[in-house]
Amino acid sequence: MSPPEPVPARWDGVLAILADGARPDIMAELAAAGEMPSLKQHFVDRGGFRTAVGVFPTVSGPAHLPLLTGMHPGQANLPGIRWAERPTGGRGRFLFRTRSYMALGRAWKLERDVPPAVTTLFHHLPGVADVNTWFVRGCPAKARFTRFSKAGAFLRSLATSDWYASDLQAEHAVKHAFDRGFRSAFAVFPAIDELGHRFGPSVEETREAYRRFDKCLGRILDHLHRAGRLDRTLVAITSDHGQTATSTHLDIDDLVRVVYPRTLAYPKLWRYLFSAEAAAMVSGNSLANVYVQGARGWDELPDFDATGSRAQALRDHLVSHPGVEHVIYRRGPGVFVVANAGGRLVISIAGGQAPGDVDDPMLALDVEGRDPLGYEALPRRLAKSDVARLTAHTRFPDAPAQLVDFFRARRAGDLLVCARSGYDLRSRFEYQPHRGSHGCLDREHMMVPAAINASWPEDIVKATDLFPTMLAALGAAPAPGRLGRALVLGNASG
Repeated sequence: MSPPEPVPARWDGVLAILADGARPDIMAELAAAGEMPSLKQHFVDRGGFRTAVGVFPTVSGPAHLPLLTGMHPGQANLPGIRWAERPTGGRGRFLFRTRSYMALGRAWKLERDVPPAVTTLFHHLPGVADVNTWFVRGCPAKARFTRFSKAGAFLRSLATSDWYASDLQAEHAVKHAFDRGFRSAFAVFPAIDELGHRFGPSVEETREAYRRFDKCLGRILDHLHRAGRLDRTLVAITSDHGQTATSTHLDIDDLVRVVYPRTLAYPKLWRYLFSAEAAAMVSGNSLANVYVQGARGWDELPDFDATGSRAQALRDHLVSHPGVEHVIYRRGPGVFVVANAGGRLVISIAGGQAPGDVDDPMLALDVEGRDPLGYEALPRRLAKSDVARLTAHTRFPDAPAQLVDFFRARRAGDLLVCARSGYDLRSRFEYQPHRGSHGCLDREHMMVPAAINASWPEDIVKATDLFPTMLAALGAAPAPGRLGRALVLGNASG
């Protein structure tokens, strides 16, 4: 079958903005109060602002992929901002089998780690500039406007605690890219996330970051207007995750060591690097991918339901801890379990096929004890594509569908640990105090803003819908293998 023909373009270019860590409820509140006037004028008042369902894991890097690639992190084999690969044999040798994107060389590591088939906005649209992008596959060197300034801006903000300077750096680079003749840009603005971690997601210091982001946005839109390009530039704004306030810090590796004493964790990778029984990799500070030996060592997967096993002891130890909301694990091919102290929800792909065999499988939901996701009113059999619509109002929106897509990643932990709101899983070795955290299935982590400077219909929107929407709006051919759908847009703002 020949590929679909592109439709006529309605816009000449796109500005895709990822406001890292921005929560849609706070954006909507500030816009309604007149404290984000640019967002209100160009997006809210035009019927172009929505709350969308994001992706799990709700962490920077992996959760940038919906806007940048249209893919779920599980499709790209990225289970977190830190992860490990199980040793292939012998003792627990983790040399060269761990990864952290919180260190230098992030772009190079992502290029190596993400499957070659994953393409980006840089491949599908001509003339897209990079501004603070984490994953720059397909972006020519001449289009990388923050290739050298990004690290300097981060270090300067870290040293001075002035994260607004990093947003100003991004604003300057976006305007410079358009002045240099680029029709489109993908830009990441980091300040909201950084200040949310430092002070908490909804306190005044972080709200000021939203207001200042809006000022940056307003100046960019004015710049495009003066150049006569605003009415021909589609502007799409989203975030990668939200945050919840954190008051109590745990170290997940200490909890795991109660059952598996030789547990590997960042940053002390030299401890048990060649003899680990387990590895605990924290992302967003609220999520951990945990890898453990099976009963006969690393050549065997653990069975968390096996009576009397160490794996079951770990599961039970974690779900009984007051700081743990859920533990999540595979029970078999296409079967995943969400557990807490009260019970388990078993999510099964109909027919037992492996994740990814079909884009929209039927799911079976079976409860053992009490439902840890509180889905009492949800049908026990439903299509994966229906989950977001039926759970968008709940505390854990779209969780079953998200877990099916997440476990496409072969690097996913044997056991996932999600911290309860108010807690996180990392108390040491942070570059700044953490009073806000993310990474889990909680509503405040999962829901993200979806703002477009054009009207679009009221509907349940997912973060993965924005990428195909941008391609369609610019007349580009649809990209294969994407989970989202192109949304029908009205007139753009001018």
